[in-house]
Amino acid sequence: MQIAIVGCGWLGQPLGLSLQKSGHNIVATSRSETGCEKIKTLGFKGLQFNLGDKLSDNYLEPIFNSDLLILNIPVGRRSNTSENFVANTDDLLKRLVTSKVKRVVFVSTTSVYGDQKAVVTEHSATRPNTQSGHINLQIEELLQKYFTSNATTIRLSGLVGKDRHPVNYLTGKTELAAPKSRVNLVHQADVIQSIESIIKNEIWGQTLLLSAAEHPTRKEYYTWAAKQLKLAIPQFIDEPEPSEGKIINATASLSLLGITLQYPSPYDML
Repeated sequence: MQIAIVGCGWLGQPLGLSLQKSGHNIVATSRSETGCEKIKTLGFKGLQFNLGDKLSDNYLEPIFNSDLLILNIPVGRRSNTSENFVANTDDLLKRLVTSKVKRVVFVSTTSVYGDQKAVVTEHSATRPNTQSGHINLQIEELLQKYFTSNATTIRLSGLVGKDRHPVNYLTGKTELAAPKSRVNLVHQADVIQSIESIIKNEIWGQTLLLSAAEHPTRKEYYTWAAKQLKLAIPQFIDEPEPSEGKIINATASLSLLGITLQYPSPYDML
């Protein structure tokens, strides 16, 4: 089938390659001309596209002639106002409803749960307390409005890959908070196999979670990771009343997906 990946960057490119290897035709978008040229070298049909662009332009027709669309546009810190981001996504989804696209996978985030001090499952209440969490939750609601049982949302923990690890942003920093909070991470390879399972096994109308099964403390894990990579060890404050914070339990989602994590522990991810 033809699959459109809207937002084909760090995650989308290896995902597209894997889907292409399975026999699918890939249409992919990037915000920049350079990004488009890169995805074309992978054998995808590359289109330059930003949320808010005019959706009636003919050059975007390959997106709307696809059978399935993967929506993977991270909110990020540099996004415009949340109202514009949500409104532009709303316009895109409305256009998809009138197109040939029959199924949608939305790559969301566990930040929709906020900073709950509890074990979180697929049935836990959402309590976003960041811009990213609020925007992703609104988009999830729009997806349910327009596609209901023909869409699946996958809420990801912190993404890790061979060239991306959060310890690189913490190295050498001091007075870091929440040393006893638990780490919730997931590897790029496990996200890819999860999305492939959704498509192959037609797992629609679901909201899924994805996280490694082990959750060491921030201080324990990032101290270890910095030592492994020979980086300056991040320094955490002492907390008089330490809290474990949020722990993502993705057991039910993994069972539904029928997969075994390639990276079940954050200690496997370096």
